[in-house]
Amino acid sequence: MISFISPTSELPDWANKRFVQFSERLEVYDQIEPTFIELDLDGDQTKDVAIFVREKSVNKTGVLFLFDGDEERYFLAGAGDSFGTGGDSFEWADRWEIFLKSKTHQTTFLPNGDIAGTKTVELKHPAISIREDEGSGGLIYFDGKKFIWIHQGD
Repeated sequence: MISFISPTSELPDWANKRFVQFSERLEVYDQIEPTFIELDLDGDQTKDVAIFVREKSVNKTGVLFLFDGDEERYFLAGAGDSFGTGGDSFEWADRWEIFLKSKTHQTTFLPNGDIAGTKTVELKHPAISIREDEGSGGLIYFDGKKFIWIHQGD
C-alpha cells in the first residue's frame, strides 16, 4: 500500500515550517527511505534539505530542495516537471543517498538517444544520488547557479 505523510517533526523545524507553503500541492512520499536528506547543497556550511515528494494533482514524484537561511530559495525536480533524463516522475527510483565524491562520470548521449560515452564531472559540493536497484540513475547537483542532472548508467 502506498501512503503519504505530511511534514513531520523529524524534519528540521525550519524545513517543516517552509514545507507548509507547498502542502496544498505536495506531500511527503514515504515509499523511499529516508523521506528526506540533510546536506550542504551550496557550500555555505548550513544543512539544506531534500524531501522526496508527490505532486498531488498529477500523482508524480520528485525531490523538493529547500535552502536553509533563504525562505525564497527552493527547487523542485520531477513531480510533473521534466528534469534531465530523470524524467517528470521519479517513481522508478528505489534508493537515494548523499554523494560525497569530488568527481563522477556522466553518461553522454547522441542526438538519436544512443550512448556516446562518458565524461568526467568535477563536484564542489555534495549531490543526491538517485537510482534504480537494477538499472541506471543519476545525480542531482547544485552547481552554484542551478540544479543539473548528471546521468549515470545506460
